[in-house]
Amino acid sequence: MTVFVATSKRFYAEAEHLVERIKACGSMVHHPYFHLDPAEVDADPDYKSRVTLQHFPEIDDADIFYALLPGGYIGCSVTIELAYAYAKGKKIIVSEAPGEFAVRALVTEINSPDQFIARFERG
Repeated sequence: MTVFVATSKRFYAEAEHLVERIKACGSMVHHPYFHLDPAEVDADPDYKSRVTLQHFPEIDDADIFYALLPGGYIGCSVTIELAYAYAKGKKIIVSEAPGEFAVRALVTEINSPDQFIARFERG
């Protein structure tokens, strides 16, 4: 199973931990580019656009789109990625209900990170 993990840059530490837990279960994971400097990406509109578009083939490759949304926060980039995944027919799982009500219509399930990891641990 291949998973695409999306989250806001403000939650990268939590996302990195989640990605490692999923990988430890033997699954392939596409995820935010943790190595990029978020300030540098945000300062250059063309760079930001390229980074967003680079995720689309990874989303295409994924079986599940998982969005880590602490407190329901979903930024613009994650909203774009989630909408793309939905349009591609991907299963959309989020950690918490998105604060943006329009996005809620695209969500298949809500699973905390621990609930989501349990899926892989059970096989």
